[in-house]
Amino acid sequence: MIQVVFFRLTRVFLLLITTIFLHQFADAQIRVESIPFNFEKEYDSEIFKLTFEEERFIKQNLPENSPPLVGLTNQVDISPAGNGVWVLFPEQGIKIWRVELAAENADEVIIYFDSFEPGTLGSLFVFSGDRTINLGGFTQISRVKGKPFAIEPIKAERIIIQFETGISSSDYDFHISEIGLLRKKFSVYGFGTSEPCEVNVNCDEGSDWQLQKRGVARILVKQSSALFYCTGSLINNAKKDKAPFFLTANHCGEFSDEDDYSQWIFAFNYETEGCVNPLIEPASQTLTGSMMLAKAVPGTTDGSDFKLLKLLQDVPLTYNPYYNGWSRQNTVTSSGVGIHHPDGDIKKISTYTSQPVSSAYGSGGSNISERYWRVRWSQTENGYGVTEGGSSGSPLFDSNGRIVGLLTGGSASCDNTSGPDFYGKFSYGWESNGTEVINQIAPWLDPDGTGIEFIGGLGSDTLFVLSDFEARRSEISINQGTDFENLSSGKITQYEWYFEGGTPSSSIEEIPGTIFYEQYGTFDVQLIVSNETTSDTLLRSKYISVKPFLYPNPTLNTFELSFGVDLTDDIGIEIFDAIGRKVAFNSQLNGSKLQLQLNNPTHGVYILRVNDRFVDKNLKFIITR
Repeated sequence: MIQVVFFRLTRVFLLLITTIFLHQFADAQIRVESIPFNFEKEYDSEIFKLTFEEERFIKQNLPENSPPLVGLTNQVDISPAGNGVWVLFPEQGIKIWRVELAAENADEVIIYFDSFEPGTLGSLFVFSGDRTINLGGFTQISRVKGKPFAIEPIKAERIIIQFETGISSSDYDFHISEIGLLRKKFSVYGFGTSEPCEVNVNCDEGSDWQLQKRGVARILVKQSSALFYCTGSLINNAKKDKAPFFLTANHCGEFSDEDDYSQWIFAFNYETEGCVNPLIEPASQTLTGSMMLAKAVPGTTDGSDFKLLKLLQDVPLTYNPYYNGWSRQNTVTSSGVGIHHPDGDIKKISTYTSQPVSSAYGSGGSNISERYWRVRWSQTENGYGVTEGGSSGSPLFDSNGRIVGLLTGGSASCDNTSGPDFYGKFSYGWESNGTEVINQIAPWLDPDGTGIEFIGGLGSDTLFVLSDFEARRSEISINQGTDFENLSSGKITQYEWYFEGGTPSSSIEEIPGTIFYEQYGTFDVQLIVSNETTSDTLLRSKYISVKPFLYPNPTLNTFELSFGVDLTDDIGIEIFDAIGRKVAFNSQLNGSKLQLQLNNPTHGVYILRVNDRFVDKNLKFIITR
């Protein structure tokens, strides 16, 4: 319960001159940066005493798959129409309204509005009693009209809420309906609480992921009166229009309603600048409000855990947002990372260097048709990145920097570094969770039905460029060609392609056409994209694998391998029958060709292995006699 008591305050402080100008704070929600009028002055005020209810917190009965509970909200009824104190300043044409909150046994306080209309001239501030923290002013640019609103957590025991507007203004109307209280004693959460093996995103392990990290945000989830931390990411769409789509897990606020989603708080760039854990909590840049577009069917057995949101406001350019790319192919590379906020702490990175396995949630084995990627993390230079409560919903990136999954859960921890984590497959969530639009990602991220299978990320800078491409086929035979799909993003005016071993060996076209390869080996491909001020380079090392050409196939006995380049004697050739036994053969080298003849072959399928410093390939052929 909330107890309301009244105090008379008589201390007087030095009046500060207010300077107001339109700006977006570098460390807070979208607002007009300003100093509250009469910031240092104390007034008689109505004070609401708030107490963290330990017994109620402990007895919360939540679904088994919910993220760890970090706080609760309490119902209140606070508005300028029925509470607080008004003070008029006719000479300045201003009137201000104040109430106070006195929080006991709470580490952080969140203010929730079921309606927030500050009017044309109105501005609302939240600041600590000692004036060391000032959040505001929150104006019409801070919220979406007609939607509930919330103000990010403030760490203070005494909190002053001040609203100021024109002295004759009457176009404002807002109501504080709930106060959220967080306390670390009962739920280890927030800054500095993640496990010691975690790796900060700006350690060396994160040097290649500086774009992707900008899309990842911590979420303060509201589900009725329960509060949780989760993680999610901004995500690009086929239109590449910077629409604020945001991807997380369905079990993050699985039972949140429309008003709850409107009060979710998203914290971007909540991270330390370096690798060492900081002593002082870094700032973040927050937004309030989202709407749910699509989600997986409940549970972990019938669907692949995901939830697609759309933020109620565009992410400001000052946040430097990045809309992460994705792949809906049912494949994953052998290396990549997860970026997340374990326990709601600052942003961390976890690295995998072994192939994730397609499996059911919580199970072993491998089945490509299952809904989850089973991931085991690798030790790196600065730790052993794992996941924790609060990491739920965070993206799994492949080595191409594309989202391929969303964290559902697992057993990895600093005490169990070999334990697996399970990520709901993006590919399954695309359109396999059900036939309804509400259970599919595809209708939202590819509304025109282009059929696109993967897409790169998109930056917010108007001059942003990102180099990205894929080969239609990366494994070919000599004298074959392959085409390249240009997936680059941004304001690009110039393209420079370089094809090691290819013909042509370079191109300045946006789409370079078919590139032919006339000799065996593995070859680099590089694309540089640029405009008048910036450029970006993508080098895919040993990307195109060209295998020798075997003919005739089928054959009676004798056949030839063509390599397209003169060979040396150090190439390794082995031949095996269908059950894996080595088969004897004779060979004769003639420049770029190797003639082979089996000794007493029988009818059937054979495997020829070619191995040297360029390739290690298995080629299948058939003996017909």
